[in-house]
Amino acid sequence: MTYGRKFIQAAAVLSATLLASMGAAGQPYPSKAIHLVVAYPAGGASDALARQIGPVLTDKLGQVVIVENRAGGATVIAAQAVAGSAPDGYTIAIFDPTTVAMNPYLFKKLPYEPVKSFQPVSLLTRIPFGIMVLPGFPANNLKEFVAHVKANPGLNFASSGAGNPVHLAMEQFKDVAGLSINHVPYKGGAPAIQDLLGGHIPMIMMDIPSAMPHIKAGKIKVLALTSAKRLEQLPEVPTISESGYPGFEAGSWFGAFVPMGTPPAIVARLNSTLREGVAGGALNSWIKSMTFEPYTSTPEEFSRRIASDAGIYGKLIKQLGLTLD
Repeated sequence: MTYGRKFIQAAAVLSATLLASMGAAGQPYPSKAIHLVVAYPAGGASDALARQIGPVLTDKLGQVVIVENRAGGATVIAAQAVAGSAPDGYTIAIFDPTTVAMNPYLFKKLPYEPVKSFQPVSLLTRIPFGIMVLPGFPANNLKEFVAHVKANPGLNFASSGAGNPVHLAMEQFKDVAGLSINHVPYKGGAPAIQDLLGGHIPMIMMDIPSAMPHIKAGKIKVLALTSAKRLEQLPEVPTISESGYPGFEAGSWFGAFVPMGTPPAIVARLNSTLREGVAGGALNSWIKSMTFEPYTSTPEEFSRRIASDAGIYGKLIKQLGLTLD
């Protein structure tokens, strides 16, 4: 191949990349409103996060951000909508592990392929879980909890639903600790917490944000956290990892995605914009006030996290025989 031909090919590649980052009318990205898709109903945590992210994107990118709630089908409805959108940077999704790391194992056939349908942009937050009991429970730390459960096999624990990250986090801990406790799934975190407070269930695995008001009021005792490190808001509560199970980590996260095929230049710009927003200012303060953990990543780091989670969740889902179809 001659030097001239190589130059022409290189120029063509560069031109294609530049054109891909332009709007439909040949204007620099972004040149019109951006749609931010949420896989859950209005009023939930992911919806609230999206509505906090919207002003950050507007401020930094100069375009209106429209939040769209596409709830239902264990996030499948939103996933289909995003997967079918043009890969031009004007459709961004806020997903949790359900969409990309769990549904492939919970459904026999999905109408989308996570790896082929979505380009990870950045993690946004991590969501810590905790093993929670009432103040009068006969254990004040994880070691005493494990000893009590082993001495009383057949106890029940609650979670916010079968097959979700909270449930599977407890199944993961049961496996490493050798516990025999029965799962009682609830339709959401609120009823599970209410039954714990009412003394109808002895223990729950729950996300910290949902239970924080009761924790602060002294009505719920957190024995250990599933996160890799202690929380700023609960510095006295140890992690499971430092309580005798080194390396243990579980939890959930929210992250930003775009349709696969979105130009790398747009992905890079969205990544830097979101990371800057999460790192400081009003968005960072809001995330911490919700007892989430501000946490961002490169697209490559995010992809590796999804693959790791999929391996863990896939194994647990198969062991438990869970299915949603």
